[in-house]
Amino acid sequence: MSRTLTAAILAVALAPGLGCIQFNDQCQPLVDDPNSVVGYLAQDVLLDKPFTRHDNNALGQLAADAFLHAEDGSKAPAELGIVNGGSLRAEGLCVTRTSVPKGPLKNGLLHEILLFENAVITVDLTEQQLVDMFEHSVEALSPEGQPIVSPSGAFLHVSEGTTVRVDCSRPKGQRVVALKVKDRTVPLPPRADASIRYRVAMAEFLLGGGDGYGAIFKDAGKDLSRNPVTASATDGKATDANLTEAYLRKNHATDKQPLAEAERIVFVDCARPGGPGVQ
Repeated sequence: MSRTLTAAILAVALAPGLGCIQFNDQCQPLVDDPNSVVGYLAQDVLLDKPFTRHDNNALGQLAADAFLHAEDGSKAPAELGIVNGGSLRAEGLCVTRTSVPKGPLKNGLLHEILLFENAVITVDLTEQQLVDMFEHSVEALSPEGQPIVSPSGAFLHVSEGTTVRVDCSRPKGQRVVALKVKDRTVPLPPRADASIRYRVAMAEFLLGGGDGYGAIFKDAGKDLSRNPVTASATDGKATDANLTEAYLRKNHATDKQPLAEAERIVFVDCARPGGPGVQ
């Protein structure tokens, strides 16, 4: 059975409330070397939805960094990589994990967390699209003092060099109060000049309109003037999970250089996971 089909079946079978699947063949590893160590974590990484969809997360940042660098050396490298929090899964092949412990991270577990095989596409977005994208990312965040009940999978993790400051006390659509992409400070509100572009790498799921991004990205993935480029690899396996695995092996291969969470999304007056009322 192909991994794409396996992932699709798992996504349904492991949906909340359905419990662990019962078929032994679906409990087989998704990769040939599930027990090989692909990298090291500097601290425990929490996988409950409040920590993947309402806060910074080291594994989300790892994937965003991998996307950012997928086209390094090309004529059009990315300035920003983004990963939706909904792509980080706590439901494993036959077990649900609330956290991944500090220390060595095995390949099989990484591929269970990044379960879906999405192509990664680099594309030019206008400044308006960029800001609208981040406003959509944070519109469902709970203000301080309110419980985190149903965090949205549309929440975006961002790559190194990018910072987003969000104020949850503000109305939806006006929550992003500061934004910097690499060395470019993005003005707020954004400029109307459609010729100002930002090169962003993301999974085809988002570019195709997943998690409510269709009205923002529209046909950017098919517009040749946006130079959409699908990441490639010599072995033909440049999926989101495989790119992340390769990046982890290259940059965090030992306990001397473990993966650590960074404060890339700065939260102001927002509820935070782990506090009173978190569900």
